[in-house]
Amino acid sequence: MDKINLCIDIGNTSTKAAVYQNGIEVEYIKPFAVSDLLRLQKEKEIEILVSKTGSNPDLELLLESSHFLSHETNLPISIDYKTPSTLGRDRIATAVGAYNLDDKVAWLVIDLGTCLTIDLVYNGAFHGGLISPGVDMRLKAMNAYTSGLPLVDYNYEIKFPGKTTEESMQVGVCQSVIHEINGYIHQMNQRFSDFKIVDCSSMKLHFDKEVKNEIFARPKLVVEGLNNIIQYNAKK
Repeated sequence: MDKINLCIDIGNTSTKAAVYQNGIEVEYIKPFAVSDLLRLQKEKEIEILVSKTGSNPDLELLLESSHFLSHETNLPISIDYKTPSTLGRDRIATAVGAYNLDDKVAWLVIDLGTCLTIDLVYNGAFHGGLISPGVDMRLKAMNAYTSGLPLVDYNYEIKFPGKTTEESMQVGVCQSVIHEINGYIHQMNQRFSDFKIVDCSSMKLHFDKEVKNEIFARPKLVVEGLNNIIQYNAKK
């Protein structure tokens, strides 16, 4: 029976998984369901590692005996964080994934989804970062916590100044996210002479033209990092 690594990302909005064999991705499944797990278990000898930030009760029931990533997992990087037990598992996985791309440079790991996270990885360690509301969360909050603002979709094409209330909300949210991301990139350029950016977002990011750093688009970085961790421990 063939041996595979099954890397499962239980996120806030969906569950994804990737199958790796001999270090190569052979299957990517989104959404990943109980039926997919049962099929793979029949066909393959499996090493499983799970990143859980959301909830998938039916799948989790079948994965009770599997390894779930945590700050106590044996990692190829160290965790420089005051509250490691609260650290999002996806943030750990993407930090490892970035480190595995190039362990000689500093990385800014950017993930725009339900929330925006920007994390710093250098010298073989995760050094923390930031968490702020994602685009949809910001738009929904304005609708939920006011009596007069509508619920609108995001639109990056509308520029300041917005000419309607809807446009003003879209400019306020979308452009603020752009400025937030690019602001931290410029801040890190003042700190590091050379660093790279990895974008693992589920949404398209918009970078300033002035950003000259090398940017890698890796939307599967969570599962890549999980596979890196399995491989790292297999060598022990």
